[in-house]
Amino acid sequence: MSQDQDKEVKHQKVAVVTGSSSGIGKETALTLAKNNFLTYATMRDPKKGQVLKSQADKEKLPLKIVELDVTKDTSVNNATINNK
Repeated sequence: MSQDQDKEVKHQKVAVVTGSSSGIGKETALTLAKNNFLTYATMRDPKKGQVLKSQADKEKLPLKIVELDVTKDTSVNNATINNK
């Protein structure tokens, strides 16, 4: 990795959006990704994020779908460990 790429990675903006499978969460995740945030679009059922992921991939947006149920410690821990 070049020094310029390394700087870019260190300074990339990151966003975590809960409830991204529909509605305001989905639109927020897309808007942040379109504004060059590395966006973690979280949802309890990642299957519901397929449309969002397809749209992000089509537009080459920096968006990742993450399974997360904020009411369950195990889910939060798994989301953290699996997305470092």
